[in-house]
Amino acid sequence: MDIVFTIETPGYIVAEFSVNETKVKIGHSSSYGDRFQELLNKFFHLYEVVRNNEREYFPYTAKVLWEDDFINYTWSISVDSVSSDVEIKIHELSPSNSDYKVELVNRRLTIEDLFNNIYYSLDGLLVNFGFVGYKKAWEVGNFPIFEYLTLKAGRESIQLHVVNSSDDEQNWTNKIDIEEELNLISLKGIDK
Repeated sequence: MDIVFTIETPGYIVAEFSVNETKVKIGHSSSYGDRFQELLNKFFHLYEVVRNNEREYFPYTAKVLWEDDFINYTWSISVDSVSSDVEIKIHELSPSNSDYKVELVNRRLTIEDLFNNIYYSLDGLLVNFGFVGYKKAWEVGNFPIFEYLTLKAGRESIQLHVVNSSDDEQNWTNKIDIEEELNLISLKGIDK
């Protein structure tokens, strides 16, 4: 299964799922907030706990609601263990009929495949819109730089170096040198 995220029109983001010859497309309107970033937050929590082998977070489940004027979609994400596949279910819902619920997607994919899909989507959004254009097109959120840089550094096997490391247990003041981040953004990536 492949997932591609795109901005189709101003204020409207789409996720397109391709399974064999079948394609399913769902959307979310910026009128209802930045649920794309909320979805990325759920995925990246998973990314961090898998990368750090934090087994105590499993089984992991998350739900995100994408809304539009006439139809809603609920994302259900579940992972049983650090080494298991990600199960993604998408249900179509009606804002006016609580009994209406149709399953559109019920697929498993590896963690690696999921984050490759997210990386290629973010890279495509950056190429097509840039940082300023993304904000103007999506309207409610800035380009997800953290997610993009994290995935790109991993793909390119680049270790980002923390400067001004804090002694604080929570390390909330740690940062990466801005020049290193800008160099990573401008680095031509590995092709698909």
